[in-house]
This record gives sequence, C-alpha cells and structure tokens, in this order.
Amino acid sequence: MMILRIMKSGGYDMLLQFSVTNHRSIKNTAVISMKAAADKSMKECLITPDGKKKIVPVMAIYGANAAGKSNVIHALLLMREMVCGNYAKPLKGEELPYEPFAFVDEQIEPTALEVIYYYEGIKYAYGFSFNNERIISEYLYHWPNGREALIFNREKDQYEFRESVQEQLTLAGRTSENRLYLTSSNEWNCVQTENAYLWFQKNLRGLVATGISNEITIDAIRKGGEKKQRIVKEMMLADLGISDIELSGTKEKPIISTVHQIVNADGKRKQYTLLLGQESVGTQRFFSRIGLWMDAMNSGAVLVVDEIEASMHPMLTRHLIEMLQDQNSNKNHAQLIFTTHDTGLLDLKLLRRDQIWFAEKDERNMQTDIYALTEFSPRKEENISRGYLQGRYGAIPFIRGGIWDGQN
Repeated sequence: MMILRIMKSGGYDMLLQFSVTNHRSIKNTAVISMKAAADKSMKECLITPDGKKKIVPVMAIYGANAAGKSNVIHALLLMREMVCGNYAKPLKGEELPYEPFAFVDEQIEPTALEVIYYYEGIKYAYGFSFNNERIISEYLYHWPNGREALIFNREKDQYEFRESVQEQLTLAGRTSENRLYLTSSNEWNCVQTENAYLWFQKNLRGLVATGISNEITIDAIRKGGEKKQRIVKEMMLADLGISDIELSGTKEKPIISTVHQIVNADGKRKQYTLLLGQESVGTQRFFSRIGLWMDAMNSGAVLVVDEIEASMHPMLTRHLIEMLQDQNSNKNHAQLIFTTHDTGLLDLKLLRRDQIWFAEKDERNMQTDIYALTEFSPRKEENISRGYLQGRYGAIPFIRGGIWDGQN
C-alpha cells in the first residue's frame, strides 16, 4: 500500500461530511457527519481549529455482517480512487467502477458521492455522479471568505465556470466523458481546482482488514531519531513485552527484529531478539498500524479503516483510538473513521454519543440505513454496549431458530 506524506503548510485540513447514494447495498442517500452534536460530554476530545467549529476526531460504525457498514467505507475510498487513484485515468471507453444497488428491476440510476471538507482552512464541497459509461454530473464549491462560491459545475459535457472561463473550457474539452474534471484539470496545473484535489491526494487514506503492510513503520524506524523513539514508545505502552526494534537486511528485503528484556531464573536481566514474524499476529498488526497512525497524526490525515480490531487485542484497538481522541497529542487534527464489531468500544468514556454510528439492512428490501446513536438520545450513564446487544439501537444480526435451540 502506497502512502503519500505531507507537511502542513498552514490552515487546517479536516473531513466534515460524506454522503453516498446508490452504491452496493446503499440505495437511498446515506450521510455520515463529523460535526459535533450539542453534547457537553468529553468536550476535550473535540477538534476546534478556530475556536468556533467543533469536529469529532473519531467515528465508529457498527452493524451486523452484511449490513453494509463496509460499503460506506468502500464508497469513500472509491471516491479517492476515482479522483487520484487506480480509477483516475480510465482509457477511452473503459467502464467505470459502477456498483449500483442490485435489487431493482432496471439499474439506470447513477451512483452519487459527495464530500465536504476543509483544506488549508477553506471549506470545500465536491461531488459527482456516474454510471458504468460516463460521469453524469460533477461540481465543486468553496467558501474562501465564508461565503459560498462556485468553482465549476458539470452536467455531462456542459460546464460552467466562474474564473478563467476560456482556459477552463479548454481543459474541459480535453476531459473525456468517463473522467473527472477535478483530476484532468490538475494534470494541466489548474489553480482553481488544485487545493480541492490535494486534499484527496494527501489527506485521505484507507486501510482494509486483509493483509499487513509494514512500509510506513519500517520507514520511520529506518530514519531513526525521534520517529523511531515514538514507535518504540508506543510498542512499550501497548505492553507487548518489546523494549526495542532492530532493522537489518536491505531496503528491498528488510529484516525486522523485536528486542525483549527477560529476567532469568538467577535474577539477571538478559536481552533476547525475535523476528517480527515470530510474534503474534496481533503484535504484527499493531506494528503495521502504529507507523501509519503516527504518520497520519503528523500530517493531519483522515484514516479510513475497515474492521479496526482485526487480529488485535481489544486493548490495542482502544489505544489506537485514544491516540486520536487526545488532542494534546493529536495536534494536527488527524481523524479516524472505522467499522467494527467490538462492543467493548461502545463506551461513553472512550467515545461520545455523536461518534457512534450504526448500519442496518432492511430484510424486506435489502437496503442499508446509516444513523447515529444520538437519534436515540441515550442517557450519559447508559450502558451502550448492553443496549446494543439487546437490540435497543438496531444494527445487530437476527439469529433465527435452528439446531442450537433444539429444532431439526
């Protein structure tokens, strides 16, 4: 997995809202918002970049298997891939990654994606819709002085611009019907769309449950100094029995060893090393993620993680979340959106009520609905984990009777 790094050059970069329509199990528009609700609990974890805005740094999405929670994650990362990733440069006539809601007689409605975010302290709203053949619509707005202003609007091959109109019309003419104007215009160094594009390229990062990539952590250790010290410190805080990390081999084939300080039977302390591959899968997973976490926190990125708890002890998962919740250490306003089944994280001492979301699939029409815990107005002292398992908030599997209850 390739990760792009940035240094903050001023202002602040944050995700505010994402919406998706007609993608996989999501038929009707689903919206997730990082804007803080009127909740006075845990105010110290909120991001307040200008002293006025209140943004949550972390969002958890719960739901049964096949409920569609991962489809929200997939849609957000698909948006990035279409702007600056694997789907950003389709060949002429090449089909787009169109995966509409399947349970309809005729699949004619486009998929629509929209994101509202801040880059360098400026608010942007960017969205587009598409089918398997072409981009149907695309638009970009910004608020440079606190007032909404259009940068461009596109309806198929018809464009509207406010600045450098002739220049941008020329760029639009070079944009194929199956390609985003935000992407193609940046290849031609269009200043009007540059910053909006850079947010996707530099700030939005995805991590899926399958596979372990140590690239970022290894890079930090290789650089040594403060970066390596922070990695080792976090490994020690996670109580994995590791006192140091050693790196040998080549850049192409690095060999990672963990150092353990062991007290022998005679009471003397001795140092032993293990290859990282000899450690537990959970330790390997934490090692893989801690470098990515530190890199994201240094640059103020948005981490989008499917199944955050995969192969890790619940306390390790909790520690990763606490790192972003603590604004004393998360000084660059990194954010985290993750899916999970871990009910131990349904703790109002760890997450605010506006940071807990649910995905539920209607069995009758197979559509996914996304909603926040705040819709239920739970009390501050309420046991959210117990209430969730009891079905109070929905989004849990319905286990029908079978061999386990005596039926044959």
